[in-house]
Amino acid sequence: MRPPRILNTATFRLVALYVVLFAASVAVLGVVAYLVTAAALERRLNDRIANEMTALKAAFASGGLAKLVPEVRAHQRTLPAGPLEYLLLDARGRALAGKLPVAPAKLGWSNVAKVESDGDVSRRRILLATVGGGTRLAIGADREPIEGVEQAIMNGFASAFGAVLVLGIVGGIALSFAFLKRVETIRRTAEAIIAGDLSQRVPVRGTGDDLDRLSLTLNRMLDRISELMESLRHISADIAHDLKTPLARLRQRLETTQTHARSIEDQDAAIAAAIGHIDEILAVFGALLRIAQIEAGTRRSGFREIDLSAIFGTVAEAFAPAAEDAGKQLEADIKPGLCVPGDRELLTQMLVNLVENAVRHTPAGARIVVALDCGCEGVIGRVTDDGPGIPPDERERVFQRFYRLEHSRSAPGSGLGLSLVKAVADLHGIALEVRDARPGLQIVMKFPSGAHHGATSHGQSAGLEIARKGKTASP
Repeated sequence: MRPPRILNTATFRLVALYVVLFAASVAVLGVVAYLVTAAALERRLNDRIANEMTALKAAFASGGLAKLVPEVRAHQRTLPAGPLEYLLLDARGRALAGKLPVAPAKLGWSNVAKVESDGDVSRRRILLATVGGGTRLAIGADREPIEGVEQAIMNGFASAFGAVLVLGIVGGIALSFAFLKRVETIRRTAEAIIAGDLSQRVPVRGTGDDLDRLSLTLNRMLDRISELMESLRHISADIAHDLKTPLARLRQRLETTQTHARSIEDQDAAIAAAIGHIDEILAVFGALLRIAQIEAGTRRSGFREIDLSAIFGTVAEAFAPAAEDAGKQLEADIKPGLCVPGDRELLTQMLVNLVENAVRHTPAGARIVVALDCGCEGVIGRVTDDGPGIPPDERERVFQRFYRLEHSRSAPGSGLGLSLVKAVADLHGIALEVRDARPGLQIVMKFPSGAHHGATSHGQSAGLEIARKGKTASP
């Protein structure tokens, strides 16, 4: 990995920013620690000098110079209060006792620098005060210990500052290298997918970090894209296969009319038949577009709380006369007041397709039951018939577009009815199951959690007429 590329990564920049902020914090902390420590040491030194001055003033007050001079000499010799230096001056400025090499010119506190014989500069903190009768006493202390502590603090924080910078830069480069390595893996996967290999997926380390979560999200997205692409390929093949025959028949009929029509009536009949074929083809395309719109999920934003019991009751009531006319019996077993969030029109269309499929593909005398109940598994809807049923190996395929059972190919329909049912179910999170009713077929709809009892309403049939106008033939 080239260094310039590593230095240009977002990770390195974030680490660099963090290092700068941390280093600035270390610098501020160092300055504060230096100032606080220096002030404390300075205050402690001043207190020592001031206490010593108070003690010697008390000695002068009790015995005058006769007592003060030997006291100063004793303190100078034994240094009982630490490394302090003294200088006692009479009114004429002559030294009476002490070895302090310098004395300030003014009373009070002062800092005095002096060049020693070895060339070093010593700095002293000195307090000069009068003790009485024009006699002055100077007490000083070398500031070298304080300066040593201050220098140690500065050196320590300077070392910490340097260590922060070095470790930050090294850590930033290491993190950037690791980050770039994983990003490079994602990039190579994306390049392979762009080249057409949709089976590629981003490797996941299993650490659960941000890049792992991003990789999992990308892999789910790729799985979904792969499914959609596969579905698109199937749709294209199905359209080409299933529409080729009606279009060929339409063209043949038109050619026959053009060649053999002998009267206006023959032409009108041929045109009417052609219009019927075109309407069938347009209905197929309309159903495909409707399924595509549902699968896109755009209708989910319009979900509202609806009375599912009312929808089941309305659909069963609407199809009962048609079933009776066909010599079949349609019954309803619906628990009232069951509500679910969803799109009323789409759920009505789903149930219409299922009931119409049962009515259309069962023989005379068949019994069809539309049921809705709520149990330990939640809200469950069922459409059951005692017709011929579906072979076990074909039950999952009935929801595919254009798929039709062999015995129903001669019946009207496009094979898109149950595909629309599957699209609506997926949009609402409804689990569909195809079961053997022994005899017959049962379609089970398991609604997701969130369904509950609500107020029963029998006036929610507004979506039924729309659904029946736009219904699609079932397999």
